[in-house]
Formats: sequence, C-alpha cells, structure tokens
Amino acid sequence: MQIIFWIKENLFGSKKDIILTLLGAFFIYFIASIFFEFIFTSDWTLIEVNRKILLVGIFPEDQMWRIWSVFSIFSILVSATLAYSYKLNIRNSIFYVAFLAIPFLIFTTINLLPHVLAILISSAIAYSLIYYMKHRLHRKNLSRILILSWGIFLPSLFLILILFGGPKVTLWGGFFVNLILAIIAILAGFPLGVFLAIGRASSYKLIKLVSVIFIETFRGAPLIAWLFFAWFVLPNFLPNIFSLNDINLVIRAMIVLSLFSSAYIAEVIRGGLQSIPKGQIEASTALGLGPIMELLFIVLPQAIRVVIPAIVSTFIAIFKDTSLVFILGITDLLRIGRLIPEQQQEFYGKSIETLLVVALMFWVVSIILSQISRSIENRLNLSN
Repeated sequence: MQIIFWIKENLFGSKKDIILTLLGAFFIYFIASIFFEFIFTSDWTLIEVNRKILLVGIFPEDQMWRIWSVFSIFSILVSATLAYSYKLNIRNSIFYVAFLAIPFLIFTTINLLPHVLAILISSAIAYSLIYYMKHRLHRKNLSRILILSWGIFLPSLFLILILFGGPKVTLWGGFFVNLILAIIAILAGFPLGVFLAIGRASSYKLIKLVSVIFIETFRGAPLIAWLFFAWFVLPNFLPNIFSLNDINLVIRAMIVLSLFSSAYIAEVIRGGLQSIPKGQIEASTALGLGPIMELLFIVLPQAIRVVIPAIVSTFIAIFKDTSLVFILGITDLLRIGRLIPEQQQEFYGKSIETLLVVALMFWVVSIILSQISRSIENRLNLSN
C-alpha cells in the first residue's frame, strides 16, 4: 500500500507529473530496448576466448597461484577492516557480493570457480572473526594488528609476485595491472598526501615551501606528461644500485601514480585541516597536549572525517586514471580491449563488445567505492 501511495503521490500527483512520468517511461523504454537488444544479439565469443587475457594479460598459467594469493590476502584484509569499522549490515553485504559477482559471472570458468569460492569463504570467515573479536578484545590492539597487516601487505605483494622464479613485470597485464597500480597509488599516496598536507599547513617556512613546491609541481601538469616523464626521464634520476637504472615501466608508473595522487590527496586533506575550528586547538592546548598529540588525536581525525567523500572521489579518479598507462605500452585492460579486435581477425570490428566489458569492469569497482563512501558518511552522520 505504501508503494502504491508513493507512486500516486510522486508520479501521478498532477498533470505535469503525469506528463513527465510518461515521457520518462518512454525514454527509459527506448534506451533499455536498444541496450538489451544489443546485449542479446551480440556475439560474446571474443570475451569467452580472451577472458584470461582481459584479466591478467599474458601472465604464465603455471604462475597464476601468485595472483590468486595476492587477491586472497587483499580480500581478507578488506573484509577484516570492514568488520572492524562497521556493524554487520546484511543489505550492504548483499550489495557488495552482488556487484563483485558481476565480473566473476563473466570471466570465471569451472577451473577458476574453486578459487573464487575459497576467496569468498575465507573473506566471510575473516569478517565474522574480526566482528566478534572487536567486542571481546581491546579495540586498540586489534586496530594495531590491522594497520600492521596493511603495512606488511604492500612489500609482501611484490615478494609473492616476483620472488622464487616469478614472471617478469613485463608479463603482467589486463585488469590485474589496473588493480595493482590503483592499490599501490592509494596505499602509498594517501600517507604521503597526509604528510604533505600537514607540511603545507606547517608554520615552519622550509617545510611549507617544500610541500608547496611538490604539490603544485605535480598538480600543474597532466598525468600523461608525468607518465612520459617516467618513461624517458625517471631512470636518469635513479641511482645505479640494484639495477634501478633499468627499472621496469610498470614500476615507474607506480611511482608516478603514487606521487601524482599524493598531491591531490594533500589538497583534500588540507581543506579538512582548514575546516577545524580554532577552539578545538585551543582546547587541546589547555588540556596540556603537545603539538604532535594534538595533531594526531584532535586535528587530523576530524579533518579526515570531514573530507571522506572527497577522499573516496579522489581514489575513484586514481583508479580510472590507471587506464592512461597504455600510452607507455603497458598492456592494461583498456589497451587489451583495443588490441583484441585489431589483432584477432575472427573478432575484427567487435570493438564495442570489448570496450563495453572494459567499461563494466571499471564501473563495478567505482560503484563499490562510491557505496563504501556513502556507508561511511551515513555511519558518521556526515549528511546531517
């Protein structure tokens, strides 16, 4: 009854509402009919044949366990962090699983299904374990464990992928490269951006000058220019130690993306720092807190809380910007989506199908990040 009342009140409440409702329904029907006609009449064989290339490029088949290990650890850490930060929400859990299932339904075969099920089960166990542990253990100790685990994850990622006869970085490709680049850029760029924001807001002129120069330098040029800088110039600035002069393009792209994202994150955090009332700082000083304690426990938590939506938007932009690495010859998802119809004659002219799948993969991750942002805002009552 409530639904019927809502429809009558909002869609057919007046002549104007009726006209707009009919026009909107016709527009939706027109677009949906074209879309679904294309979906059900197109030949999706090229996706089935090239699913491995779209996901991981030419990563050797016998080394795939490395990627699944990294993905498993990452999923467990994400599940544990969500369990620590939020209450158990069935609606949001179903939402995340449903959208995560989209790429698996498209790309997963019978051989990969056990890996997917193992990741889902282990993530569910980690979520439940942390959720119940936080009510029985000291939350501070549990938070330290999670922070330490995330700190260990970054170097262990490279160790798992490279050590003991791992494939060369030049063999990495597909959606896996976009995810790795985004994860590295976010995990490395966020703390660096926080330090830069604090430095720019510092009263020490030298620290402020260095922070301003760094931020404005990276924000003053487009990312494509910095990626070309990574291709041609960056090796000349690196010391000739451990063959760093021959550093791979993927590693250079990681460095540039991390530095570039840190500059934008720094400006977002700086906006949050400026929103803190002076009364908060004066109160912490009256309580006898030193400058460092005041920054860590009073100013910074409130500043980050205020700019959470902007931070998540920056993360989404960073993730989508990873598609620009194709100009360096890196076989990311977008580059592979463009090459498949050109180099495989049996699929010549089917660019729309591949690009639609590429867009779907980027959209899935972006919509999940957006939903996480909304969940954080609702939990912190930022909309009030």
